[in-house]
Amino acid sequence: MINSISGKIFKKEPTTLYIENNGIVFSISICLRDYEKLPSENENIFIYTYLNVKENLMELYGFMDLERRSLFLNLIDVSGIGPRTAINLLSNASVSSFKDNIVSEDVKSLSLIPGIGPKTAKRIILDIKEKITSTPISTQNLDNDKLDFSYDDIYTALSSLGYKKSQIDKAVKKLNDEGSYEGDIENVIKRILAIIR
Repeated sequence: MINSISGKIFKKEPTTLYIENNGIVFSISICLRDYEKLPSENENIFIYTYLNVKENLMELYGFMDLERRSLFLNLIDVSGIGPRTAINLLSNASVSSFKDNIVSEDVKSLSLIPGIGPKTAKRIILDIKEKITSTPISTQNLDNDKLDFSYDDIYTALSSLGYKKSQIDKAVKKLNDEGSYEGDIENVIKRILAIIR
C-alpha cells in the first residue's frame, strides 16, 4: 500500500495529477473537487493515495484529505462500485453532503449524483451508513488540545493495512476505556496494532 506521495507537481489535469519524486513521475487519478484545490505546477504537494492492483493493472488514486479517501475506501467496498466509479462519484458531490445523504437515507438526493441510480443509492446506504456514523474516539479523559485526528483517520490507516472494522473498533474501545494514550495518531496506531496482534 502506497499511503501517500510528496513531490513536485509535474503536470495537472482535471482528472489526473502527475507528481515528480526523485526523478520518477507518478500518474495519479484524482476527483475534480481535489483538482480545484491543487497548487500550481512546479510547486510541492503532499497527497494521500490508494493503490489499486489487478492482474494486469496498477492504478494510483489521490486525495487531498483523509476524509475524502476514507469515503472512497468505503465506496469501493460496495458491490458494483469500483475505484473509477468511486472517484467519479466524489467529483460530483462534496464529502459532507454525500455523508449527510447517506446518514439521512436520502435515496432521492443520492440518485441525483451522476452514476448513482436508486438501487445503487440504497446499496450504498445499506453498506456504509454504519461505517460513517461510527462513534469517534471519546476524548473525555484526554487532553483535547493535543488531538488532531479522528476515528476516520485511524480507520483509514488500519483498513489500508488489511484490518477489519470490527478489529479496529474493538481495539479503539479498549484504548478509550483505558484513557491513557497520547494525543498522537502514530502512537495510537502502534497501541492498536499491539492490541490486535
